[in-house]
Amino acid sequence: MNQRIFALTPALGVVVLFAVMFATIPAKAFCWLNCEPGAEQARKVFENLVKTKFDPDAKVVKFEVSRFWRLDVEGAGHKAVEFYFDASVEFPKGANLDCKPEPDGKVKEGCSASTYYSTTIRNQMIKERQYIEPGKTIEFKDETRLDQGDKGWKGQDGNFY
Repeated sequence: MNQRIFALTPALGVVVLFAVMFATIPAKAFCWLNCEPGAEQARKVFENLVKTKFDPDAKVVKFEVSRFWRLDVEGAGHKAVEFYFDASVEFPKGANLDCKPEPDGKVKEGCSASTYYSTTIRNQMIKERQYIEPGKTIEFKDETRLDQGDKGWKGQDGNFY
């Protein structure tokens, strides 16, 4: 009986050692197959862009991916994943308060009168700052993309996931 216990002890020690090692390694380090970004990464990219473009105190209260697809970016030699989503964002302090239109409807230089809000990076995006009144919730029907690179998947916010 005692011989069996001692025979199992080294094997048990090895199992415990591996369990401790694997518990301290981040989950993404174990990604060997199909390690594409998902809705969680797309949401983080969107949150970062909202906080940069509009207000750091903005709060994403809803984020639902409506569709996504994998892209093979021809000519660039890499893959990408594109996400289309619906999101709701609360702006407790508003955004770009200095861009509030004048009573006559005029907007200041560098500001936009557009009430179409987007974080999508593309040629026709609204580059001027947009006013959002304090306490308002904005609905976004938007898209984002993550491109595969040497360091991981790069979001349109410039971060790797």
